[in-house]
Amino acid sequence: MKLFDLLTDFHNWVSDKDFVWWPFSFLRPEPNEFITMKIVLMMTGCFGGLAFLMFTGLAVANNAFDTTNAISTLVACFVGFFLWFACITRPLWNRRTRTLQK
Repeated sequence: MKLFDLLTDFHNWVSDKDFVWWPFSFLRPEPNEFITMKIVLMMTGCFGGLAFLMFTGLAVANNAFDTTNAISTLVACFVGFFLWFACITRPLWNRRTRTLQK
């Protein structure tokens, strides 16, 4: 259980940094607030959309853009961020929140 505590502490230490949330710092809850599924979906939309725009811009700049890759990139960005936020960020953040509320 000690390793899981260290993982939780490290993840939340990184998640408390401003640069991680840029440019969507308005989505970051306070450490004593739970991350709900609504927040996970908003974070997914914002960060997934930004990642897709960045990857698409990079592909266009390198003359490597095509529709098939754009669609798979779109899906990968949104699915990847959703899985990260729903399966890693939310449980670890909420674990700390429960500890702080005791």
